[in-house]
This record gives sequence, structure tokens and C-alpha cells, in this order.
Amino acid sequence: MTLRHLEIFRAVCARESITLAAEHLNMTQPAVSLAVKELEAFYGVQLLERMNRRIYITDAGRSLLQYADAVLSQFEESVRVLRDSGTHSHCSFGMTVTIGESRLPSILSRLARELPQISVQAFVQNSRRTEQMIQRNEIDFALVNNITAVSPSHVVDFLGQEEMAAVCAPAYLAGQASLSLEALAQHPLLLREPGSGTRNSVDAILQTVGRKAAPLVESISTASLVSCAASGQGIAILPRSQVRQALAEGRLRELEVDGPTFSQQYFLVYHRNKYLTDGMKRVIKVIREEMTF
Repeated sequence: MTLRHLEIFRAVCARESITLAAEHLNMTQPAVSLAVKELEAFYGVQLLERMNRRIYITDAGRSLLQYADAVLSQFEESVRVLRDSGTHSHCSFGMTVTIGESRLPSILSRLARELPQISVQAFVQNSRRTEQMIQRNEIDFALVNNITAVSPSHVVDFLGQEEMAAVCAPAYLAGQASLSLEALAQHPLLLREPGSGTRNSVDAILQTVGRKAAPLVESISTASLVSCAASGQGIAILPRSQVRQALAEGRLRELEVDGPTFSQQYFLVYHRNKYLTDGMKRVIKVIREEMTF
């Protein structure tokens, strides 16, 4: 058995097709089928079931896929680390939309100024997708908000906390400066999409009074939520850093909400088996210093 066998098996599982895996790997179908059969012979178990021209992964196949992902990820990482051991290195990191919109420009500017020898690549996704990228070793580390469940395979370091604000157009609820959580839930809400840390925070607070959000608008875009709130469509609940400018310009006003404070916590996350190079550690140091609230 070789690493190539595991690469082929992973490609077949990802596409659930011998044909598509062969096309992806630039191999013939018989060669891909032979590699899978050799793996099955080596382990003495059936890894794939073929029924009605479809491929199904067996329980043994799922177990092997987990090991294959781990082995291949470690091998691919060793290649990157050793090749980056010279004067030039690479670092890839992810962050949630909330952090990306408010912090990424300053982080990238400072990295370009202070660490020009390190090639960086940033991915901005919601919390769910960012955590998946960490698990699959697609990025070196990530900045996320409001982790609901910490995987034992992850290292999680607290970075800071930020309050959130309920905001609306100046003319919306004219003459009313505050409202209860129960009353807030009855208004048209403009919220981030499910799976985002910001949305998780809002849902958790509303659940304390037995309410469930039924948003008028769900969006991955903070700008669209701010625009909808400014036009009088409802109430947006967003991190204070993302509405500060609109509040200062008078396009939005803040409502005081009686009850628990809406807030977000920010964390640095990386896989427990991840080897952090000196370059990655230097990038993390800069990011820590930029993540102030």
C-alpha cells in the first residue's frame, strides 16, 4: 500500500464515482478500480459497494477515509513546511465574515509591511465553513466567533469580546428608545445567515426568553443588512464595529434592549496536530495585536 492508493481512494469517495475520480486523477478507470481492489485485499475488508451503477462507502471505507485524510494531510503539510524552511514561507488562514469585514484590511496591510517575506492567503467564510476548513487542513489556522462546541482535535485560544447593537432607521419606532427582548423578537429582524457566529449569538439570547428568530432578511452581507435597516425595513443586530460608521453618520440609531447583552467572543483556532512554523507564529502574533476591541 502506498500514499497513491490513499489518494485514489479519497478521490473516489469524494466523487462517489470511479469514472469521475479517474478523470480528476488523469488515470484510466481500470487503474483506479485496481487500486481500490488492492486496498481491499490489503485490509481484508470491503471498502465500497457497487449497486445500480452507483458507489456507496461501507462503514470500513468511512473509517479508512478518516485515516487517509489524516495521513495525506500530514504528508502534504510536511512538504509545505520543509519547502518553506528557507527565507520565504507561506501561511493560509481563514476568518469569519464578521472579522473579515472589520479587521482583514488592517491585518493584510500590516503583514505586507512587517512580514513581506511571508506569502499569506486569507479565506473569508462563515463560522461553519471556516471550522470545516480547519478540520480538513485546508488552512493553517482561523479566526472565528462564538464557538458552540469545541472539538477535542482543535486548540482554541480566546482573543477578545465585542458587544453587539440592535439598530434601526432613525424614524423606525420613533420616540421609543428601548424595548424588551420579547418585543424585539416580534419586529422584522435583519440577521446574518444560520451557521454564522453572529447569528448563533442572536439565537442564543432570544432563546433565553423562549423566542426563536424568524428574520425578514437573512444575509451573509453585513452591508445589505445595514442598508435594509437604514431604509426602515426592520431591526438589525450586528457587532458594534460593523455599525459604528452608520451610527456616526446618522443613518442608524441604536435601540436599548432590556435583558442579556448581545455580544460576541473571538477565538484563534487550529488543529491540534498542526505544526506551526516560525512564519505562522509571526503572522499569529500580528493578528493578535490587531484583534483589539
